[in-house]
Amino acid sequence: MTTTLAPFPVRFDETWRAFDGIHGGLVLAAMLRAAAVDTGAVPMAAAAHFYAPVRPGPIEPAVEPGRDGRSPGVRVLIGDAATALVRLSRTSAETSHSPTIDIGADPESFAVLDIPVEFVPFSRHIEIRPVDAARPMAGGEDPGYDVWIRLRSDPEFTGAERTAVLLDALPPGLFAIRTTSVPIPTVELSVHFTPAAHSTAGPWYRLRHRTVWWTADLCVDETELFTADGELAAQARQLRRILE
Repeated sequence: MTTTLAPFPVRFDETWRAFDGIHGGLVLAAMLRAAAVDTGAVPMAAAAHFYAPVRPGPIEPAVEPGRDGRSPGVRVLIGDAATALVRLSRTSAETSHSPTIDIGADPESFAVLDIPVEFVPFSRHIEIRPVDAARPMAGGEDPGYDVWIRLRSDPEFTGAERTAVLLDALPPGLFAIRTTSVPIPTVELSVHFTPAAHSTAGPWYRLRHRTVWWTADLCVDETELFTADGELAAQARQLRRILE
């Protein structure tokens, strides 16, 4: 894999394409890296907006001072395609106040979900092992997934960058109740990291992802990512367009 997030400018590898442009989680990871390099601080939250697909090849994120003085932050832009407001902290101290879950069985005890790289090229970089029967295009009753997930290789991601990629790794929850695929691109993606996101824990994470509401042309997905010890690492919320 040739993708690298530092030094800048970034060059996105063709193998990280999603349905159209580069995988949104990797784009957000690049914006998090730009914010951290520019400020020397730790990303704790980000609100990204995607206006157009980010294409493979070199890009150079631009970092601007944040306009909201309530908490430290910067605005990161990737041309006219994407922008993110990244909130920062000078510390990523441990906390005992984040939720935990009972992890249960070892991830290696579950079968690997095979996603053809011809359909989703970036899937070659991610290993997914479903915990329950939910599968994309399976016509199930619940619009969501519960899986174990990890990166097959890790190009020197920070904890927050790795977390951003994994939070956006699954298809829309709606695909679990559909039997046919339609484009459902992300328009907005908001992420909040706990201190556990910045740890060296891994490589496995438990990910719970579901569509919480939808209309004829919009849907909202919510995602929780837990470490292999069951500690909450991050939460995400996405607004998507349904291009039926």
